[in-house]
Amino acid sequence: MRNGVRAFWLIVLLLTQGLARAGMVPLPGPLSEVSIGHFVEVLEDPGRTLTFEDVRVGPNARRFERSKSDVLNYGYSRSALWARFELSESPVHEHGWLLEVRFPSLDEVELYLPVRTTEGSIVYRRLLGGDARPWLKREIQERAHVFRLPENTAARTPIYLRVATRSVLTVPLYLWQPTGFAAYGAREQLAYGLFYGLLLALFLYNLLLFVSLRDRTTLWYVLYVGMFGLALFSLDGFAYEYLWPENVWWASRAMGATLCGTLAFAALFARNFLALRGNLPRIDRLVIGVAIAGAVGTLIAVVGNSEHYVWVMRALSVVATVAGVTILWVAARQLASGFRAARFFLLAWSALVGFVTLVALHTFALVPTHFLTLYGLHIGLALDVVLLSLALADRIRVHERESQLAQRHALANQRALLETTQANERELEARIRERTRELNRANDRLREEAREREALMHQLREREEHLRFMAQHDPLTGLPNRISLQQRLELALELAKRNRKKVAVMMVDLDDFKQLNDARGHLVGDQALAAVAARLRTSVRASDTVARYGGDEFVVLASELDRVEDVRMIAEKIADMVNVPLALEGGLARVSCSIGISVFPDDATESDALIDRADRAMYAVKSARGRRYAFYPAG
Repeated sequence: MRNGVRAFWLIVLLLTQGLARAGMVPLPGPLSEVSIGHFVEVLEDPGRTLTFEDVRVGPNARRFERSKSDVLNYGYSRSALWARFELSESPVHEHGWLLEVRFPSLDEVELYLPVRTTEGSIVYRRLLGGDARPWLKREIQERAHVFRLPENTAARTPIYLRVATRSVLTVPLYLWQPTGFAAYGAREQLAYGLFYGLLLALFLYNLLLFVSLRDRTTLWYVLYVGMFGLALFSLDGFAYEYLWPENVWWASRAMGATLCGTLAFAALFARNFLALRGNLPRIDRLVIGVAIAGAVGTLIAVVGNSEHYVWVMRALSVVATVAGVTILWVAARQLASGFRAARFFLLAWSALVGFVTLVALHTFALVPTHFLTLYGLHIGLALDVVLLSLALADRIRVHERESQLAQRHALANQRALLETTQANERELEARIRERTRELNRANDRLREEAREREALMHQLREREEHLRFMAQHDPLTGLPNRISLQQRLELALELAKRNRKKVAVMMVDLDDFKQLNDARGHLVGDQALAAVAARLRTSVRASDTVARYGGDEFVVLASELDRVEDVRMIAEKIADMVNVPLALEGGLARVSCSIGISVFPDDATESDALIDRADRAMYAVKSARGRRYAFYPAG
């Protein structure tokens, strides 16, 4: 009985510990992401009034609930969404991990990241993203919202994410290693390149066809494809990246305006293609009303406020679905009545309406988030533009055949000439088909050559970047080398002269490194140099430069200083960090350092003189026992 009671309480303890770590996120692999939707806890803020401190402590902190889906989707919602999760351990890579919010059209994205300071305490950093900020001000300039989780990110400490938007509140969350994210980005760029390349090719082809034929139906098709493509370009975040990266006002309105414009041009195209004016006048007036509604929606999306924008987007989803189903019914009726060109139109419109309806249900949070709901518009548009292009070509062929029949009836008495003409036409069609096949083969070769050139240029750019980096950085520590240090020092001196600031050059030499290197080998010595370099990077400000000068000598460049006393604090911090024992292969090792300091403009005004005098001061420290740093002249 006693053993049974103990087992019961052990099970309860394990369950409570598991619940306590409900938001723990597993670690991503080198080339794969971790979708963390199921691992987060969420809190909806309908009034958008809660602050970070409100959700971190107090009653609101206990209102978080475990997510029930892999992708957080609230449809059209005015609420702000808070999400929190924990990492099972801190990032171990030099560049940390990456958190991706894979939905570009979010207005406000705030990440509250717990980081561990050098003193061991944990503080929260606030990182901003979203379309409400200029694209060029993002920490990581990607079309989605990507945040870097550095090495000092605290494990087993809640990370908070706040998201708010005027459109669809969908939050797909993924955790990456940098190498895996880069590989995924390359694959994604290729897929999007093929998709938008297809749209652009059909757009230009039919534009040239319109210039040649002056057919109004072709014009509406061209405008429809161009507007729909621009809408998806905005939805995918590429328009914000490439077309208007500084225009926050237009970035927040472009998607709504272009989607409403797409609805207007699609209605006009369907009206002309199906000849509704003469065949179905009532439906024709309805379709004209849809086109007018699309134009009005475009205007409201541009000049209206945020509340108007939300209602426009909701109305757009409903109107587009209803109008699409209505036009689908009309196309089926026209095909049944013998309008042969409607067959491709019916296929195209069926595919588009199906995917638009699926996306509309997703925007109202009626269906779960998956591949088809996220990329349904892309698939639907790709099928739509290809099949509609075939429908236009088939329509032209139908008109040609009708003209030929009329000509045969009018010239019945000239049958012999007609037969000769038909034979010539067949021969011409055969030549055209043969020429078309030759052109297709030539186009395939050109595309293959273009892909090979692009791949070669990409390799050359990568090699050039690598050579440029290697020319300016030390291969062992990754720090800037002497050449890079000289350039940065010259720039810092120019800025200091202009802003009347001080610049400090600190020559840091490891005192006990030679004994360590001789006693434990060069590999351990290299480990020690790399570890000291990492500590020096964390000991200075982000605007300062740490460079490897040679051997066991480092140079720290501190710019934009108001007083010399600031240099003492930096030197003390460097000495303290270097003196901490190093965890190396074979056990701990301790090294110390001697620091010589020269200050611009007090000691010299030229870069070479500053480095020379910092070197003299450093040697003066070495010759004096008990001192860790000295200013030039070192007395």
